[in-house]
Amino acid sequence: MNLTNLILSFFLCSSILVNARQDAPINTIDWKAFLSQHDIVYHRLPENYYEGAYVGNGLLGTILYRDNLKPNTIRFDIGRSDVYDHRTAEMLKGKYPSGKVRLPIGQLLLTPAGSIINTDLRIDLWNAEINGTITTDKGRLDIICYVPSDERFIVLKLRGDKGEEGASISFRPEQGNSSRPEIRIMNDLVYEPNPPFVVEIIKGTEVVTQPLIMGDDYATAWNEKKAADGSRSIYVTVANRWADKLTPTSGSAKDAVSQLHIARKKNETKMNQQHRNWWHTYYQASFVSFPDKRIESLYWIQQYRMASAVHPGKPVVDLMGPWYLRSVWTAMWTNLNVQLAYYTTGITNHLEMEEPLFQLLERRKEELVNNVPAAFRDECAALGNPVGYDDLQASVFLTTDRNSKSKMSLIALPWLMQEYYIHYRMKMDDQLLRNSVYPLMRKTFSVYLRVMYMGDDGKYHLPLSFSDEYGEDVDVTMNLSLARWGFGTLIDCAKRLNIDDPMLPRWKDMLENMTPYPVDERGLKIGRNLSFDLPHRHYSHLFSIFPLYETNMENRPDFVPVIKTSLRNFTALAGDSCMYKFTGASSLWSALGEGNEALKWLNRSIQFVEKGPTFTPNGFYSENGWPTFESPISAARAALDMYLQSWGNKIRVFPAMPDAWKDACFQNLRAEGAFLISAKRTGGKTDFISITSEAGEPCILKTDLPNPVGTKNKALKIKKISEQEYDIDIKKGETATLISNGQNPTITIEPVPTFFNTEPYFE
Repeated sequence: MNLTNLILSFFLCSSILVNARQDAPINTIDWKAFLSQHDIVYHRLPENYYEGAYVGNGLLGTILYRDNLKPNTIRFDIGRSDVYDHRTAEMLKGKYPSGKVRLPIGQLLLTPAGSIINTDLRIDLWNAEINGTITTDKGRLDIICYVPSDERFIVLKLRGDKGEEGASISFRPEQGNSSRPEIRIMNDLVYEPNPPFVVEIIKGTEVVTQPLIMGDDYATAWNEKKAADGSRSIYVTVANRWADKLTPTSGSAKDAVSQLHIARKKNETKMNQQHRNWWHTYYQASFVSFPDKRIESLYWIQQYRMASAVHPGKPVVDLMGPWYLRSVWTAMWTNLNVQLAYYTTGITNHLEMEEPLFQLLERRKEELVNNVPAAFRDECAALGNPVGYDDLQASVFLTTDRNSKSKMSLIALPWLMQEYYIHYRMKMDDQLLRNSVYPLMRKTFSVYLRVMYMGDDGKYHLPLSFSDEYGEDVDVTMNLSLARWGFGTLIDCAKRLNIDDPMLPRWKDMLENMTPYPVDERGLKIGRNLSFDLPHRHYSHLFSIFPLYETNMENRPDFVPVIKTSLRNFTALAGDSCMYKFTGASSLWSALGEGNEALKWLNRSIQFVEKGPTFTPNGFYSENGWPTFESPISAARAALDMYLQSWGNKIRVFPAMPDAWKDACFQNLRAEGAFLISAKRTGGKTDFISITSEAGEPCILKTDLPNPVGTKNKALKIKKISEQEYDIDIKKGETATLISNGQNPTITIEPVPTFFNTEPYFE
């Protein structure tokens, strides 16, 4: 064991001992056995992208399925998530507007010597690899494929018996042009392709270089090595000199060959173990078990999929992650898709996975300011939609003209800042709040200060703006709710930081005098004149309920009937049946504590349908044939919302449990205030709740646990505030486990029995 592993083991053991002393729950999970239940299993060769088996490490990825061009061949689509074109606005004048977009790379092809007759493959979640056997009429091929978590290459291991020693490997390059012009044709505008790719052999390695019009390039290299035991290892890498910021000139081929040369010097066994260690640590940051195997599989597959697409220090996820497919959406959409993609990371105790998104906001603050018109740059920042890799240049139209006929699209940055603020709340790092979150929030919500005006009724109103993705109106509900949340949160931030901000009177005035949300018999309207009377997927007009929790059953009990009417109207209008419409409905009902409705719409979101938008057999999502990464992630979030919510400075444990779910269990889910929460429920009753405080923040708990007391810490102060609400006096670094007075449950964390949908869902 090396020194690093020894130190890690010491701290792990120390942590276990400390937790044991503090009466934390005992974890009895056999992780390998538990996750293997949720592996995606293939008894036939997957036929396409939406069935394919996939691996990734946040930068590189590959997806395996039957090739549609070469008979009897398995393709491994190669992707690198920062391989983008990056043409400037000047270059695009008078041409097809396809500038900052993802580009294809190509496919590694495996052609067995014999005809494929049987397949036995699986995505092994625990070890983050594809493994199994391909049987042909001449023999068999054993396959292992993975992307080492900290490396820049893909590994494919093959072992064939005598009949399959002749299985061949080749690489088929794909011309690096945008797919959008082929799909969305503009007859009056011509797309200018990138130069043709170049194939060459460098130091015994095949390299494909794709030059770009900008003058730089990216390159793919692969080679094969046979071991003494007859096994073969194929390494594939993609170098992207522009994205790696080495130089602004060409030369990626040299980088690719160098990367493979370095890779070949590594000890494969050690590298594979390091890869597995990363994934094993990742999974064990938190644990969730559901009594419904289908939903439990959904949840853990999305945890795997998220970590395959997002790693610390790697690019922000776009609509396809590291698995490329021709699409009309080949960039980052910031009006919903990016936001939903990061919906679970904080709650699942993976704040590190969010860092690339918020680091991008910090790194590109100047661009956010320059996105607004010159007259607004003294105090405002904004973001348009979409954007490319490592790039937030997307101008936004703003106006102070109350009678303007041009709409403003305002959602992107305010919603991202709400997520940035929640990121802060999950860790309670006040230096992050003071130096980063608060200053950028101030600029973001100053946009609303500038564009809103005082009407004749003495209320502040919004000029014409867009409600994503429904339509445009004045006093758009979505923007009113974002503005309300933003001003209220800025006031709270200033108070916490003890800042006498000169804008405080303005924020308070806006909150006190902002026009009410427009409502009609259908509930919340899109805007002052526009009702929600057409089927649509985006719940932008319901933002005040979720994800902002600005209007809820606790602070507006009189408004609950309007909220319920709004939710029913949202789902009653048939059509536009996107997955995130139904996951949104689930989380919205959870915000009201309505578990049965929440489960109903979560189940609807994960139905497979033959035509139209659908959840796909490998846990991906197809929007009429185009991949969008975020929707299955939002389904995992919807499942979590039934187990834990922590808005409004209050922790709610099992706040929206369906009647059918009598048993539930989770460990180390993260709540606002920097709390780690574990809990277990049996037979419809909560057994225990364990709370670890990382920051010593006030702890207000809402629970159905009657008469809670500490298990071992009898001196723990618990003050009842109201029915089912308690003030728990827990200090920084302490863990308190609560049970019902007079009860003596077993304080263990383990998978709950599966009572619903017990058959494998992804097989």
